[in-house]
Amino acid sequence: MSQGSTDMTLVLRSAALAELDDPPAAVADARTWTRYVGIVADGSPDALLAALARRDVEVDFVGEDPIADLATVRQRFPTERHVFVGRSDEDRRTAQSLGLEFLPLAEAATEAGWARQSTE
Repeated sequence: MSQGSTDMTLVLRSAALAELDDPPAAVADARTWTRYVGIVADGSPDALLAALARRDVEVDFVGEDPIADLATVRQRFPTERHVFVGRSDEDRRTAQSLGLEFLPLAEAATEAGWARQSTE
C-alpha cells in the first residue's frame, strides 16, 4: 500500500486492526505513507487507543459509529483517495455506498507488510 499517492486518508476498522500482530506499529507505519489515519469502531475503542498512546502513536480521528463517521470522511479530509480497511462484506458495502475505496484487511496487510495474528 505504500506505493502510489501519499495524498490519502486511510480509515481502519478497529476489529480489523485488532487482527494484526502489532496494531500500533501498523498505524505508525501507515502514518509514514498517508496524509491522515483514522480508526472507526462499533462502540468505544478505548483499549486500542490506550495501546496507541503507550507507543506514542497518534491518529487523526477516532469514530465510534462507522457509518456516520465514514460518511463525513471525504468532507473532513480532502485527499485524492479515501481508503477503508475492513474485514467483512458489510464493511465493503458500507465503504462503497459512501464513495470510499475498500481494501480487505488481508490484502492491506500483505501490501503494507503488516503481520497478522495466527489463527491456529
